[in-house]
Order: sequence, then C-alpha cells, then structure tokens
Amino acid sequence: MHKWASRIFLWVSVLAFACMACSPNRPAVQELKVPAGDVTLHARVTGDPESGDVLIAIHGGPGMSSDYMLSLEQLAGSDLAVVTYDQRGTGRSTEPSEGYTMLKYVADLDAVREAVGADRVIIMGHSWGGVVALRYATVHPDRVQSIVLMGSGPPSLEAARAGQLSRAQRIAELQREGIIPEAISSVLDILPAYFSDPRFELPDELGNLHYNETAERLTWSALGEYDFTSEVGRLEHRALMVWGQDDPFGLSMAEATRSALSNADVELVVLKDCGHFWQECADHFFAAIRTFLDAPDR
Repeated sequence: MHKWASRIFLWVSVLAFACMACSPNRPAVQELKVPAGDVTLHARVTGDPESGDVLIAIHGGPGMSSDYMLSLEQLAGSDLAVVTYDQRGTGRSTEPSEGYTMLKYVADLDAVREAVGADRVIIMGHSWGGVVALRYATVHPDRVQSIVLMGSGPPSLEAARAGQLSRAQRIAELQREGIIPEAISSVLDILPAYFSDPRFELPDELGNLHYNETAERLTWSALGEYDFTSEVGRLEHRALMVWGQDDPFGLSMAEATRSALSNADVELVVLKDCGHFWQECADHFFAAIRTFLDAPDR
C-alpha cells in the first residue's frame, strides 16, 4: 500500500474524536487503530501531529497498558502533539501471533510514528518503556529527535536485576509493616512499594491499571540475557532522565542507564519525595519536562 494511501486508511480508522471539554484552547483527541505486523495497536493522539513536534510516550510493564499516562496529555499544545499507545498484547491492542521480541516492540513503535505522519519524534519512555525507547533509538537513530526517560529500565538485564532486587527488598519491608499483603494477588497490591509515601492516594489513572501477566512473562522470556549497552553508547541525542529519589529500583539503576549514554547530551533530574510514578510529584515532574521541551533544540 502506498505510504499516503496507508496514512489515509489509518486516519479514516479513527475510533473517536473528542474536543477536550469543547474548548477551542484544548487540543483535540483522536483514537486510532494502527496495523503493525501481527498486531493492531490502539493509539491515542492529543493535538495535531502536523502542526509541530510529536512526542510518543511508551508505557511501563511489560504487560501494563497506557491508561495511567493520560496526564501526559497536558503537555500537548499548538506546537506539540502527544501520542500514547497500548503495547502489543496490552490494553486495547491485540494479542500477537509472533511473540514479544524486543525488535517487535521496536517495529510497533515505528508503526505508531508512521501512522501519525512524523518523520522524527521525541520518545518518552517510563520504566520498561524506557528500555523500548532506548532500543528504538539504537535501531532508528535518525527517526529520534530527543529522548525523555522517567524511572527508566536499563539497557542490560544485569543492571535490571540489581534494580529488581532493590524493589523486592522494598516490597518485603512493606509486607513486614502490613502495608502490602503477604499474599499478593494483583499488581495493585504492590503499588505502595513504588511510591516515596506508601500511603499515597492513587489518582484514577493509577487506580485503574490494566495488566496482562502473560504478556509480561512472554516478554521477559523472549528478551533472554539482553544487553545493548554498547549500542546505547553510540547515541548522540539530547536526553533528559528523570528519577524519583525514592524509586524502589534504586538510583544505581538510573546511573547504569546514564553511564550507558556515554556520548549523548544527558541531563539527570532527581525528584525529591518521589518514587517510580510521576503522579506523586507531578508539579516538579512536569516542570522538568516542560523546561526540556521548551529548549530551542528540543
């Protein structure tokens, strides 16, 4: 299918259109179905991708959906569109027939980029989404304008394991305190471990998390002993890393990612009284993101 014909098909496939409280000052929202090989991805576009830059936000997990990222839409404006999407097998995207390899995740992200008609994009990865963002940048460096990482996973399993051990210790500590139940039955049970204040009152976008355990299990199985640290070391993009001071994965995991980005122009912002999710420190988080995005060379 010709590129422009394909793009027309994608935009005709819009599921919904909303006027964001019917205010002329609020960016419009469009929801798309994006064909990507063996899956169809659900994407949400806030703002006009043709009016300026495009930021694609990649959610955490693996296995979670993008619902908890709705607050990122406030970044959209007259010169910036914000795109979120459900990764393969999660949320309103379909289950894959060809698995959950890292290069499949990369191809999915590129399909979303092409669907919104952007030649180059700002990629923002949260947690596991940061791993996808970094891998995408190594495969398609010319399609990446700049990189934003929040609580990002590292580009090697060895560094990820160290972070997972730190998180496990935090969960055990909160179990001893009776904040997390001994018998964990859902992802919501362990959320207190992800915050600086384990009694943080969850906003709706975090309290209604969707999680596919099968997608997580099959993804980690497909990744194996992954390590693309050397490829990350060749990236020369401008990058912002945002990390909660009390992130359960530990600051050492952030340092591993920063160290890997040895040739990039990296700024690391550590947020006080903040854990793994920006909702706990929203004002400081969005201030850091906007400062980065407002720079002339964003």
